[in-house]
Amino acid sequence: MITLCAFFTELHQRPLSLSAVKGYRSALNTVFRAAGQVHLLEDYRLSNLFRAFGVDRPVTKTLFPGWDLPLVLRSLLEVPYEPLGGSSVKDLTKKTVFLLALASGRRRGELAALSTGPLHLRFARDYSTVTFLPSVHFRSKTQKPLQPSASWVIPALTPLVGLEPDRLLCPVRALRCYLQRTLTSPLRRPESQLFLPTSANVLRTSPAMVSRWIQQVVMRAYLLEPQASDSDNARITAHEVRALAASWTASNSVPLEEVLQAASWQHATTFTSHYLRDMCHQREGLYALGPLVIGQHVVSK
Repeated sequence: MITLCAFFTELHQRPLSLSAVKGYRSALNTVFRAAGQVHLLEDYRLSNLFRAFGVDRPVTKTLFPGWDLPLVLRSLLEVPYEPLGGSSVKDLTKKTVFLLALASGRRRGELAALSTGPLHLRFARDYSTVTFLPSVHFRSKTQKPLQPSASWVIPALTPLVGLEPDRLLCPVRALRCYLQRTLTSPLRRPESQLFLPTSANVLRTSPAMVSRWIQQVVMRAYLLEPQASDSDNARITAHEVRALAASWTASNSVPLEEVLQAASWQHATTFTSHYLRDMCHQREGLYALGPLVIGQHVVSK
């Protein structure tokens, strides 16, 4: 136990956030429990240590979005992302990843682990939805050892809006175009990763690459908007997509159970304590964009 306390203290001093250190504790607890050893979440010494971490570096709750979602989505309607047929593969990749991250509300690791295998990626016959099932080799952050992976479905905007200009933010449209454009890539195999790396000499897409693509989309939108706030620009993180997706769906009367399921959260306190954002200031801008696929739901007025 002394070794564990020293390990967690070192993580705290790096410094990692309290939630990140708790993530390490949860991961190790799974291993210890499987071996029939001590329950780390119930050990009073570790509880006291983590309480001290909280006192040393109090967690401040984020109430407002880290960046302007309507601003970013408007940028995806313009060059270099549109028209999709004229965009580069790199820009098409970034747009598709961003729209899918927003539409799913899933973590970057889950997006990086997506596969093109027939059991893992299925379009409806009329392309009104696309269903994803993670690979059996991938375990999500909150997935228990013997718990099977659950599929998740992303709806398209096609059944709601018929004109092409109204579907520029449709994740299913972007994904279909992305698959067509990367069909001849030497990295594209029957069971390859869905998202291929855009850098030379890189064979696999990592979660860090997914984060970088999302960040680059957001940062480009701010660079092209002279009135954008510098304070917002300084808070750009890719992980904020999950918070915005869940918060926007929750504020549009989507049941809390469905919000938690879409983001694969087991407890409501995870959402309310760490991810819930006040979307009032962005409401008008989001509604002006028309129907949007966010958090595995189509949200409109």
